[in-house]
Amino acid sequence: MSDQVVVAIISALGSALVAYITAHENRKKSDIKDKEVNELEQLKQENAQLKKKLERKSEDENSE
Repeated sequence: MSDQVVVAIISALGSALVAYITAHENRKKSDIKDKEVNELEQLKQENAQLKKKLERKSEDENSE
């Protein structure tokens, strides 16, 4: 093989490797962001439940 063919093959493999690594890292970031959003939604729901519980307690104390 000529040197130009070897350089072209190495360049193509390098480009494919960089594209794979970039896609993999972007997917990891997306997964982490999705997990954080899910945790935030869970905390919001828990917060709403605790607020309702606190309101009921406050109403019960006022009615006594």
